[in-house]
Amino acid sequence: MKTFLNIGALTRYQQNKTFMMSVVMASVVTLMSLGLAIFFNWIFGLVWLLLLLIMAAFLIRHLIFSSQDSEDYLEELTYRVKNGQQEAVLQMPVGIILFDEERVVWVNPYMQELLGDRDIIGSTFLEEEPEIQSAISEEGHPTINWLNRFFEVDYQKEFGALYLFDTSDNVALEKNLADHRLVTGIVSVDNYEEVTEGMPDSETSKLRTEVTEQLTNWAKKYELYVRRLTPVTYLLMGYQKDLTRAEDDKFSVVKAIREATAQQNSPLTLSMGIAYGEKDINSLVQLAQTNLDLALGRGGDQVVVKAEEAPARFYGGTTNPMEKRTRVRARVISQTVAELIDQADQVFVVGHKMPDLDAVGSSMGIWRFSQTRDKKAYVVVDEENIFSDIQSLLKAARNADPDDPTPGVDLGASVINQKEALDLATDQSLLVLVDHAKEQLTGAPELLKELGNRLVVIDHHRLAEDGLAEKPLLTYIEPYASSTSELVTELLQYQNQKGAPITRLEATAMLGGIQVDTKNFVLRTGSRTFDAASYLRANGADNELIQSFLKEKFSDFKARAELVSAAEVRNDAAISVGNNEKVYPGVITAQAADELLQIEGVKASFVLTKRDDGRVGISARSNGDFNVQTVMEDLGGGGHLSNAATQMTDVTTKEARDQLVQAIEGQEKEEASI
Repeated sequence: MKTFLNIGALTRYQQNKTFMMSVVMASVVTLMSLGLAIFFNWIFGLVWLLLLLIMAAFLIRHLIFSSQDSEDYLEELTYRVKNGQQEAVLQMPVGIILFDEERVVWVNPYMQELLGDRDIIGSTFLEEEPEIQSAISEEGHPTINWLNRFFEVDYQKEFGALYLFDTSDNVALEKNLADHRLVTGIVSVDNYEEVTEGMPDSETSKLRTEVTEQLTNWAKKYELYVRRLTPVTYLLMGYQKDLTRAEDDKFSVVKAIREATAQQNSPLTLSMGIAYGEKDINSLVQLAQTNLDLALGRGGDQVVVKAEEAPARFYGGTTNPMEKRTRVRARVISQTVAELIDQADQVFVVGHKMPDLDAVGSSMGIWRFSQTRDKKAYVVVDEENIFSDIQSLLKAARNADPDDPTPGVDLGASVINQKEALDLATDQSLLVLVDHAKEQLTGAPELLKELGNRLVVIDHHRLAEDGLAEKPLLTYIEPYASSTSELVTELLQYQNQKGAPITRLEATAMLGGIQVDTKNFVLRTGSRTFDAASYLRANGADNELIQSFLKEKFSDFKARAELVSAAEVRNDAAISVGNNEKVYPGVITAQAADELLQIEGVKASFVLTKRDDGRVGISARSNGDFNVQTVMEDLGGGGHLSNAATQMTDVTTKEARDQLVQAIEGQEKEEASI
């Protein structure tokens, strides 16, 4: 009876107010039906009452028994869930470590299995494991490599719980997928046509076979596929893991082929552009071609490995570039430049910041080129930031024909600043960058931004990866050339100058540019350099006038001497560090680097000085046995194998020296490993 009337034995939902209200309403309806039954017939009412009592007793008993069954079921389910949770904590592949303050108080069996015989209970575990200590300080759930497995780390400091989710299988799967992503490369023999010109067919075939055989054997070694497309180009394909192995080898095949062909008195060099990371095969091949163009633009004899959104990696490029510029190519480029000028309404020529004689001289050469096409042209120079030699040159240009100062037609009146150029520029104007191919170096950045889609580049420096935001209409970059003035002189020779002949001053400026960049025909000179100089001399170039431009102040002479005397020689490299509180002109820094290279036993020279903009400038020179370009690129700059520079921000000259020494040591280690 007690159980029968025990309402508390009902389940919670049966004791719920809504449920009880429903019971009350049902009871009211039942009593009303009973009252009506008695009202009409008391005998029928008694029978109806008896039936209702029997039904009520049955329902109440059923509810009580069902509630007991539900409670038993829930208790059993709760037990199973709790037991399952405990078993999961103990058995699932998740390492769990509980802490009391800084010390370990408990580890689950899986974690202990990974630790083996090591007992960490009571230890300051986090202090003993720097990998985990570093991981829990990061945001999110970093993955670490620990105990020869990979774990995703989740640290709940408020609960003193560390969770290590084993992701080794996922990492292995991801690595396998990454290792088998497709890579594509295009290989080019840089100077095949030049070397084989006039060579008998038998010798040509032998040379070609030598290159193909060495390249094929190297590719087989690293499980790469190589296929010759033309006598000078090859297609390279493979997987990412094979590319990684080839990179570890520093692409030794480039050096091997150069040395093997040099022994046959026919030195050939290879350039490769290799792309990876693209899902679309067409995009992959296009990127490989772009990377090859970058390698060739840097002088060839090197490999460029790059993904679309990743920085390029360079291998090789440790020798001076082979000459592959031909008269035919110069004539074609000259004609193309002429066509682009004809299509423009006017031409603007811009050199690099703080221009030297080569930048301004080649600018004047392009200005004269435009005059031969009867087109207005302007030389854009920031005259507030130029050296004394350029000041003297521009003064001479303005004094050359003072009676006819016609902007765009008269040279003196055609030298303008960036603001004036922006006022004159239209959508049909053509911009020519000379002696540089990098947006950060341009002397008129706003003009470049305005006319970036109407651009021609003429330069002799190796092409940098982060050069220009937009692809130029024409890029003429020849790292073998001594100077940009040499290139422009050759282009001028293929134009009809009867109506607008080159003047004595323009010839002098371009010859001065060649002399400055070759250190009076000592460095980076070839037969074409002397041909260009001869042409300029024949057109009135005056050496005495050049010397008058290059005369320096006594203070500059003294500053250069200070830098030379402060130099120290370290492993065949002379390093001079200027006073951090003193500003040195860039030209003085460069001249000091040139002079240090004359010291016996010095293969490379580096001069560090404070610039007027607060940055530290480094001028680097070498005799060709040491690649200063790659050292400067490591520090954010660039240039040639034997002539390079950079500017460093937010450092002192001493701090810059320390970074320079690290970069030099890295270069030496890399060369030693090749």
